Amino acid sequence: MIRKKEKKINFRDRMILFVDLETTGLDMDKHEIIEIGCLLVDGKSLEILDKYHARINPEHLETGDPEGLKISGYSAGEWRDAKPLKETLKDISKLAPNAMVAGWKVDFDWWFLDKYFKKFGIKYSFDYHLIDVISIAYAHFRERNQPEELSLGDVCKLLKVPIHKGHSEGEGHNAMDDIVATYRVFKKLVA
Repeated sequence: MIRKKEKKINFRDRMILFVDLETTGLDMDKHEIIEIGCLLVDGKSLEILDKYHARINPEHLETGDPEGLKISGYSAGEWRDAKPLKETLKDISKLAPNAMVAGWKVDFDWWFLDKYFKKFGIKYSFDYHLIDVISIAYAHFRERNQPEELSLGDVCKLLKVPIHKGHSEGEGHNAMDDIVATYRVFKKLVA
């Protein structure tokens, strides 16, 4: 069978899906996604086209890392109306076909997403390129004396990008706040 050659899309014409996850811990083999924040951005203008946020109902909260849950700001009351992960992943796959996925340390988020897309048999059509905003920040700051660490909070502070106060005070944070801050950092660094 001869496959039709797909027309290549100029990367500038692709949408960018900024994604941030909160999880019950760092181990992809035993921890779960408990929150997803997304911004769909036009690849040329860098303007926000759509937003998506969902808290996810964890299936195995007992395997969660207490420190991870604290950092993610998890509480049973706040997650009372959480959605199933499968439903959320279906929503995201429809939100941004052919988009490049971007985020702060985006490989971490992508590993979790890819695992669960496969687990649930959900097809997605994201572009295979990932945009890691921390790498762009590294290139921008590498010859400077600041920041000492490439944390999202420190970079936001230096670039005067508003961020949820939890980052600077060591409190919990959420996926939507983080992805909005990541998008703003990206826009400042590349625009």
